[in-house]
Amino acid sequence: MAPATPLCRPVVRLLLVLLTALIAACGPARPGAGASPGARLYAVNCSGCHGAVGTGVRGMQPPLAGTPVPNGEPDVLLAWVMFGRRPAVLPRGIYAGVMPQFAFLTDADLAALLSWVRASFGNHAEPVTPQMVAAARLAHPRS
Repeated sequence: MAPATPLCRPVVRLLLVLLTALIAACGPARPGAGASPGARLYAVNCSGCHGAVGTGVRGMQPPLAGTPVPNGEPDVLLAWVMFGRRPAVLPRGIYAGVMPQFAFLTDADLAALLSWVRASFGNHAEPVTPQMVAAARLAHPRS
């Protein structure tokens, strides 16, 4: 068999990410009408990669349950979620997936979503406020 071409690796990685998202989307039902806004936003925007219970996908997407990024400094989490800036505690090579950028969400929606993540899956971090999100937008202008 011929060796893989350099283009083959990125294509395979992309296919693995897409397959992982498809499999994760087949998980538990979405939260009902009584669920918090943060829970609903997580179900729509995050559960496809990080799973319904925040366990992530080994080698692809990091877990959110009890890990440093959701429990750490809000600015690091905001830069990752809004602008795709990989946190130092998640060095390249551990997870093949790429964090999509969610800066399109409103300040209130991002605050609700991230506050929910920081209080779910066994996490016990302080909430993120809309003012924190607005400050992160100013501190990390899009290029």
